[in-house]
Amino acid sequence: MILPEEYVSQKFYQLAGYVKHKRYNNVYEGGCPICREGKSWGRKRRLYYIAKQNYIFCHNCGWTGDPFKFIQQIEGISFKDILGEAKDYDLIPIQEEKVIKEYRETQTLPADSINLFDTNQIEYYKDDKTVQIALDYIRDRKLDIAVNKPKSMWLSLKDYTHKNRLVIPFYDLDNKIVFYQTRTLLNKDNKLPKYLSKIGSEKSLFSINNIDPSIDKIFIAEGPIDACFIKNCVAVAGIQETSETTFTPKQDEQLDRFKFHDKIWVLDSQHQDRAAKLKTRKLIEQGQTVFIWPSKYGTIFKDFNDMCLGLNINEIPYKFILDNTYTGPKAMLKLGSI
Repeated sequence: MILPEEYVSQKFYQLAGYVKHKRYNNVYEGGCPICREGKSWGRKRRLYYIAKQNYIFCHNCGWTGDPFKFIQQIEGISFKDILGEAKDYDLIPIQEEKVIKEYRETQTLPADSINLFDTNQIEYYKDDKTVQIALDYIRDRKLDIAVNKPKSMWLSLKDYTHKNRLVIPFYDLDNKIVFYQTRTLLNKDNKLPKYLSKIGSEKSLFSINNIDPSIDKIFIAEGPIDACFIKNCVAVAGIQETSETTFTPKQDEQLDRFKFHDKIWVLDSQHQDRAAKLKTRKLIEQGQTVFIWPSKYGTIFKDFNDMCLGLNINEIPYKFILDNTYTGPKAMLKLGSI
């Protein structure tokens, strides 16, 4: 039995990493969730779903099989459950598939999202276990009191790709949600990528709408959760340590509105995170200004959220960042001492 392509493609987007679809030959490429592709995770796509042949294979670990086998192995669900999930797709007329897929890629938030900052919605879903897990996560990470938190956080119980994941919205300068990332919440999803981005949408800057123009500095974090704890901090939603480009054209356009602000990169602790150290070095080579964690804190805390939890605070002081900010040869010398 062959599963409907629409169902398999949605599963592939959900289970594989940073998926791309090549329309000319109808092949889906992504990061392999089975082998995680070693050091190339996030940089290369070695897992392929060839829809025409109903075949999935990984060039890195050699895994091969049909979509049934792939979904069963990653999600741990039965053959019967897969058929149950896929049966609705058989009812979708072929001419409507493109319209439905485009809708899923362009809608503002995942399907039927619940605003976790809306007391009325939370009251309605108070008995739902997944909603409670999401609320506990927000409270445990101090995201409900963080100084630079977004206006909302969301959860979808139905979306094919982002179901049961914390939805972090990216507002633009007009206070409209133009992008989002989702984060795993449930233990059963720990084989999935920790973060997934909105399909078919260019990355925006997280918290660009919270910038105070009267403050002459903008801090740039990699992920949105750390950015919640620093005033005037934005996040790029992921950078690669070997990449020559750090911003998308949309992000460049957003930052261009603040030409006269100093830009300071604030990444995870270079003492604990090898990727953060490599990224910091690359930024220094590009002439960027960077925050380098002092050993007193960098050897204890892995990132800014971790630091706020450990010290029971909801904001990283400006002075702490500025006192440990470097550029040029001084930055390279300081980084080299770690």
